Amino acid sequence: MSTAQISPSRRERWLNGLPQTGGRRPWWQRLLRSPLFWMALILLPLYYWMLYDQYWLLHPDREFEDGTRALGLTNESIKLGAYWAMWTLLAYTALFILLDRFRASNPVVWLLSLGWGACASTWFSIYVNTWMGTAMATTQANADAGSRAAVFSAPFVEEFAKATILVLLVILWRNKIVSRLSIITLSGLCAVGFAFTENIIYYARVWMQATNDITIAEPKESFMELVMLRGLYTSFGHPLFTMMTGAGLAIGLGARSKWVRVMAPVAGYLLSCAGHMLFNGLASTNHPDNLMTQWYMALGLVGVIIVSLIVSIIGNAQLIRARLTDYQRAGWLTERDVELFGRPTRRFKLLLYALFRGPRTWWRTSKLVRRVTELAYLRNAMTRGTVAAPGDDHAHDLILEIHELQQVAFSDYAGHPMIPPRKNKRSQLPPPPPPQDGPGGPLTSNYAQPSAPGPAGVGGNYPVRS
Repeated sequence: MSTAQISPSRRERWLNGLPQTGGRRPWWQRLLRSPLFWMALILLPLYYWMLYDQYWLLHPDREFEDGTRALGLTNESIKLGAYWAMWTLLAYTALFILLDRFRASNPVVWLLSLGWGACASTWFSIYVNTWMGTAMATTQANADAGSRAAVFSAPFVEEFAKATILVLLVILWRNKIVSRLSIITLSGLCAVGFAFTENIIYYARVWMQATNDITIAEPKESFMELVMLRGLYTSFGHPLFTMMTGAGLAIGLGARSKWVRVMAPVAGYLLSCAGHMLFNGLASTNHPDNLMTQWYMALGLVGVIIVSLIVSIIGNAQLIRARLTDYQRAGWLTERDVELFGRPTRRFKLLLYALFRGPRTWWRTSKLVRRVTELAYLRNAMTRGTVAAPGDDHAHDLILEIHELQQVAFSDYAGHPMIPPRKNKRSQLPPPPPPQDGPGGPLTSNYAQPSAPGPAGVGGNYPVRS
């Protein structure tokens, strides 16, 4: 890495020893130039409208042409379903955000991914699946829907709807999504949001049926059976399938071959659809008690994926250390920076120490960690050949920003206690004023201390005795 690769506008700054970053745009200009801001501005109101439309689609009762009647979802049933679906949502959301530990995405990206699954994907799926179910029905549509749409339509429609947000983020926010774990996290959050809304609908429907059917003696027991089945035992279904699409997209982004870049996401999508079809087919045609063998096999697959994610976390830590070492050899980073930002436990410890030093310090420290990680992944993409020469300019800007953040953030915890000592009020008092001259002249303490060899005594004719 030489200064000859740096653009002329930046070469002088680098030759002067990283002094300043030049004129930085105001925050409002950076906000208007951010694709994430415009995505949030468009999608968040759209999410609200989609939820509102789904509510009025499911709230009133429906009567079919054959005389059957489907009960609508009351506000009470929706609140009850949301309460029990919330715990699954919180648990999986915490796990996926914890997985996104190296190059953590912006919280707005997490919110958009979660909202897309909960609002947009369910809105699109409920209309398309209803239309496909009517088209596939052998008789007139009635309140008892068959399993054809669940097997042959729902997997393709739902997985396509959930994968759309991943494609949008990769296109509009490509420079920030640099880790495969980040894509897996976003796909998992989207799937968790989809499962949250779907669980609310299922729970509310079962509650309405159980409380309005006199043949069901224990409505609460029937309701809790479904909650345990969907909210615990098979809660891994949607995240597992959507993570397959995310894994294919991550492989495609990191590949050099254009053929692999196109076929890897397609293969991941088809694999997720196949798994979803198998899951829906078994659940629609068999009683849950007859699916214990298949359930244990699914748990084994989930275990394999968890182990692969742990291995991926270890591999990402090694990759970050290796790529930061390149900048350490070039003199832009120190050996301590490589050790501090290249190990997950030390990164966590640094953020934990910064948390006890105020929200502003923690935010700056978190930003410093993100920028160092982005620099490591950028270097990795440059060595793999997936990022061309413009990556040099971006790397130099990142290093300049890192040096600035190290001046204002908590950049190292070595030698510091986890909880800083409280400032004493006495230490905050101003220092005492200097002593005034006495009546006989200046005080003796204002004279300089004697030095050896040199004059000593009244006459200054003898050296200082040791």
